Amino acid sequence: MKVRKIFLMLFIAVPLIVMILAGLLAGIFQLKRDIAVSANTLLRFSADMSAASWQVAGKAARLAENSCTDTLKELSRTRAFTPYVRDIGFLENGDITCSFVTGTERYHFSRLAGLSLPASYPDRWLRSIGSMAEGPDRLVVFYVKKVAANKATFVIVDSQYVQELMEILAAERASAFSLTFGAGDAITSAATLRGKAFLTQRFTSNDHTIQLMVRTPLSTLSAYWLQNLFIFVPLSLCLSVGMILFYRRWYLKRLSLAREIARGIAHNEFTVHYQPVFNVKRGSCGGVEALMRWPQPGWSFYYPRYFYYRCRK
Repeated sequence: MKVRKIFLMLFIAVPLIVMILAGLLAGIFQLKRDIAVSANTLLRFSADMSAASWQVAGKAARLAENSCTDTLKELSRTRAFTPYVRDIGFLENGDITCSFVTGTERYHFSRLAGLSLPASYPDRWLRSIGSMAEGPDRLVVFYVKKVAANKATFVIVDSQYVQELMEILAAERASAFSLTFGAGDAITSAATLRGKAFLTQRFTSNDHTIQLMVRTPLSTLSAYWLQNLFIFVPLSLCLSVGMILFYRRWYLKRLSLAREIARGIAHNEFTVHYQPVFNVKRGSCGGVEALMRWPQPGWSFYYPRYFYYRCRK
């Protein structure tokens, strides 16, 4: 039995198309999963850094009544164990009254950070800022904790450690990362996207103070897709072979003699020929013999020896 060409093409094309689409869907799922793992790693690190910074701000708040010199001396040990902290100090009516950078000199906050604080200090204020007047040209994160109506402590954190981790994760996922603290400026990865972003995912920390946006180009998905095709294409070939074998078995069963006999009976294809049987002893006709024939195309016949047993069944 030969499989028709159209069925052969279908048995090859359909599994191949299905497996290609399955590889694409699996690639999207894997890409989203891997990006989510990297995003959670970055958010967890940023959240831990924020928690440590708030602890430093709380410790500074407890020293608010001490003199600036004594306070800085007390906080110098804390600063030594938190290398990402660039500065710690106090604010009063929008002015920096004491910090490691300005010392005891009164310094307006807007001159240092390039922005103004809220009119009244909230209990906690968090914001990422593009750069600081004093120090390297890198983004910093401000943590402000209210002490009194017109007084607060602040902690300035360098984004270098966050940036370094972000660059590693962005390069690993071939995506562009953008991290924001509060409603401030975004800390972005240096690598540029290769082409237009086709997938944008947003993540946030548990306290919703840190937001992360990850943009992924189509080329990154293509790498996942091609990797999956090395698995799914051989599977499609196995599926094609299985479908061909199943079709062959079904077709042979469909053309079995028992089914052909049943079909022939339903279409009245059988003929019966009667011929007399001579009785020698009597010297006359002793009965009639029925001869069944099943004509087939090409002037051939199925004789009783082929189907008599199955008809009885």
